[in-house]
Amino acid sequence: MQNVFFVIVGLAQLGIAIYGTTQMRKHFNWYALMVLIVVYGLAHDNLVIASGAALGEGDLLKTINAPRFWIHALFTPAMMISAFGALRMMGSAFAQSKAWHIIICVLATALIALGSYIDILNLDLVFSPEGGVTKYSNAFELMKGPPIPAVVTILVVLVFGVIMWRNVKWKWLFVGSLLMFLAAPMASMPLFQNVGEIAFAAGLVTTQIRAARK
Repeated sequence: MQNVFFVIVGLAQLGIAIYGTTQMRKHFNWYALMVLIVVYGLAHDNLVIASGAALGEGDLLKTINAPRFWIHALFTPAMMISAFGALRMMGSAFAQSKAWHIIICVLATALIALGSYIDILNLDLVFSPEGGVTKYSNAFELMKGPPIPAVVTILVVLVFGVIMWRNVKWKWLFVGSLLMFLAAPMASMPLFQNVGEIAFAAGLVTTQIRAARK
């Protein structure tokens, strides 16, 4: 049953990514491209986890699990840049500041470097079946607790969602990031965690579409 759920979530993420791609072809920008890479990555993440039951332990499953970590490390922190860019395109006075733009880019770069150190340079995939789900996890841990790059990214995007709602009357980035923030700690309850990811992806993609149309 768990694997069926991951298939459903993966297909939902893929649908959001494809819809975003069709819309962004009309109004291309680099902020949207970063978002789409992450959402396609989330689709891959869920579909690979779902495929574990059929593939079982082995080199093939291990190989297709590796990109799950690469994509998260390289592109998840870029979501704060894309959210800031959407604010800028929507005309928010706060986002016109070059100083804040530099600060956000530096922060995102630092988090990408940290994530790359943990999940690319020190990636040590070990077979870790759990709760009927067959997958590989990274055995390397820099420190105990939730992944810092992901947590900081969600918090920053949540703040930008509040600013966007107040300044340009667009609430969906806030709603998506809030649901992701609430669901993220529920590792033992993948149903809620993945619903949060769907909401986050939908909020990011629809926000980029709205910003591009503006």
